[in-house]
Amino acid sequence: MLHQPMQVATKLSRFSYKISNGFFFNSTRVNFSADAAFNSAMSQLKLSDNLNFSNADLRNAYFTAAKLCHPDLNKTKDSDELSSKFLKITEAYEYLQQHNATNPLMKRRGANEEDIDWTHYISKSEEQLYRDACQDILGLDAETVEESKKCSLFRDWLKGKTDAAFHWNNFFMLHGGLAPMLRNEKIINITSGEFGGRRRKRLFRKKPQ
Repeated sequence: MLHQPMQVATKLSRFSYKISNGFFFNSTRVNFSADAAFNSAMSQLKLSDNLNFSNADLRNAYFTAAKLCHPDLNKTKDSDELSSKFLKITEAYEYLQQHNATNPLMKRRGANEEDIDWTHYISKSEEQLYRDACQDILGLDAETVEESKKCSLFRDWLKGKTDAAFHWNNFFMLHGGLAPMLRNEKIINITSGEFGGRRRKRLFRKKPQ
């Protein structure tokens, strides 16, 4: 059945209304929410004046912010409040880390934590100090502590209001937070190329003690 011009115009008008009041509105709301989260994370890590921050800038800003949460620098605040602030700062750090990982420019630089060669960011002396601290304060080897950081259950446990959780949070505040603290050992893995040739694939793994 052929539609009359008025009917077609009415349908197009309703369609345009749905688009302008639905899709674009929702898109704007999502973008606004993302911008607000980004700005909040930048503010928490004092990076608002450095929109083109590098991985090193982000890491250093996180370390500084984490140390400022330690009880020794906040005599008037309780452990619960300080731990909560530290974990929020950690979320901000990881949010911006993910932001860099999805940024085409930063992705080419290897912004994703799994792809980063941490030997560019962690000195041998820094790693050794961390290893010593893990053993002396936590009674664990550094590799065990690093694996714990990646565990979602452990992360949930850190949010608890127990003396043990506060102890671990206080340790992380002074020793790199929940960021990686062990250097990577570079490995060259020979694989077959797409057309039968051989190519080198660069992998990384944690160096043993």
